[in-house]
Amino acid sequence: MLLLTRIITLLGQINSAFVFVFKYLAITAVAVMTASILVQVFCRYVLNDSLPWSEELARYLMVWMTFLTLPVVSRTKQHAALDIILGSLPRRLSLLLELVLYVLVGIVLYYAFNKSLDFALKGTRMLATALPITKAWSYMAMPIGFGVMMLVYIELFLIGIARLFNESNDDNFVLSDSESEG
Repeated sequence: MLLLTRIITLLGQINSAFVFVFKYLAITAVAVMTASILVQVFCRYVLNDSLPWSEELARYLMVWMTFLTLPVVSRTKQHAALDIILGSLPRRLSLLLELVLYVLVGIVLYYAFNKSLDFALKGTRMLATALPITKAWSYMAMPIGFGVMMLVYIELFLIGIARLFNESNDDNFVLSDSESEG
């Protein structure tokens, strides 16, 4: 159990760092996206001249913001969940069902990671329409988001294992919002 505790602690520190960085990168992406859209509106309706790159930049930033926030909401358990069902079951059965769900999500994430990585690598051969970058810059948001989400779900699975074999109801590995923020 000591080895499991150390692995969970190390993985928790890694995930906390990712979540901290991803949260602020997502906030920055939203701010830049909003600014580029406002500049575009000003240029189009006041100056009667559209910027060719603002819509594409906003779209790419929206993709990045989405995939950066996936691990954040997963780690803080702010995603859609089966709380009503899990809460009505006995503790051990609830933990077992939670572990099965983590395994299923992990399988989907692994598949999504592999497919999105292939997709992103194909994007290295395609240029963006208005920005001087390849589409891989936008497409890399998917494997990065899915990869970090896999780390988060591995941590959640290991915490579930530790809670399952902990005879007392004292859960030492409960993730809180404050843990994931810093």
